[in-house]
Amino acid sequence: MKNLFVTSLLFLNLIAFSFSQSNSNSKPFILKGKILGEDSGRIVLQYYAEKNKWIRDTVSIKDGEFIFKGNIIHPIKAKIGGSDVLNTATIYLEPSDMTIILTKDKFAELKMTGSKTDQEAKELDRLEEPINNRNKLLYTQNMSILDSIEKTKDKAILDKLNRKYNEIDQLRTQLRKPINDIAINFVVTHPKSFLTPYVLLDIEKNEFISLDSLKSVFNKLDITIQNSIYGQEIKKDITKKINSSVGATAPDFKAIDILTMQPVTYSQFKGENVVLIDFWASWCVHCREGFPHLKSLYKKYHSKGFEIVAVSLDRTKIAWLSAIKQDSSEIWHHIPVAERYADGPSYLTKDDIYENYFVQAIPLQLLIDKDGKIIGRWVGNSKEKEKELDKKIANLFKKN
Repeated sequence: MKNLFVTSLLFLNLIAFSFSQSNSNSKPFILKGKILGEDSGRIVLQYYAEKNKWIRDTVSIKDGEFIFKGNIIHPIKAKIGGSDVLNTATIYLEPSDMTIILTKDKFAELKMTGSKTDQEAKELDRLEEPINNRNKLLYTQNMSILDSIEKTKDKAILDKLNRKYNEIDQLRTQLRKPINDIAINFVVTHPKSFLTPYVLLDIEKNEFISLDSLKSVFNKLDITIQNSIYGQEIKKDITKKINSSVGATAPDFKAIDILTMQPVTYSQFKGENVVLIDFWASWCVHCREGFPHLKSLYKKYHSKGFEIVAVSLDRTKIAWLSAIKQDSSEIWHHIPVAERYADGPSYLTKDDIYENYFVQAIPLQLLIDKDGKIIGRWVGNSKEKEKELDKKIANLFKKN
């Protein structure tokens, strides 16, 4: 399944598998291949295997042929590539004998047999292709407009170009619905397919499906699919979404403030403070654009019991600390989304806020009242959102 839509994904390619599979559950596969136009060299196959183990297998090409052998617990998504890092393709391995034919510098045009899941993926691609082609065309048009914007200083022309860019961007947004409809239909009609959890994961990670619909669709999947690697990731996300939805009681967390080096927990605020949890990163322009507004709220209500906990998704402390200093946001708490976030999913712990709260696109803000109830959730940054946040906070302190 190809997705040409640009979204603010944070963890789709860094999935935190929280379970362990034993070698006894794994089954062997063989992938025999030919590569047209290349007689020698090396080729790489990457995939998840048992025990959360990421495999990066490299084999030699001899007389235009190669062979991979390994073990997987069930049909799994994989990436195959050559010496050129840009020349890669996604395939779906199955515990069986498979064949693949590649063409030098054109891996995307591969032909594969022996994998039912890969065949299903190709069929889904064909259904989505007309929409993705339309989206690709619109994207190219917008890149051309951005280039023109950078080259002109005429205000009238700039205004016209910006309007056109926004119009095209809106058209691209509208194309997401038919793509989602095709994807959801596939999920519903293929409850036993190992492609289904990948498709559903993409939809739910991008929040293109409501929580109630997600639970309903997921519960109708075959139990083997629910218990697959990506099925378990969806199950975990459902729990996180329930935990961090409006009306839920905010889960506790524990982290170290990067400025004071003191522990910060939600429980230390519960019963005493109104708390705004702000998920952000130094590289997120829209996140940092919202800081002046947060400062005004903090200065107005902090003495009355208002606290801000800024949760960073930065992977380097240097960039994180530099952004805090540049924005003069040292006045509130700053913690990481996970203490060892940069080290990968294997290092996440139950105390990390990422383990208990669903966060995908940023900026993301959660407003929690003194009783620990989440009363507001906002993704993105806009004047309308700021006004709604202002109103909710004002009402909370008006009651006290």
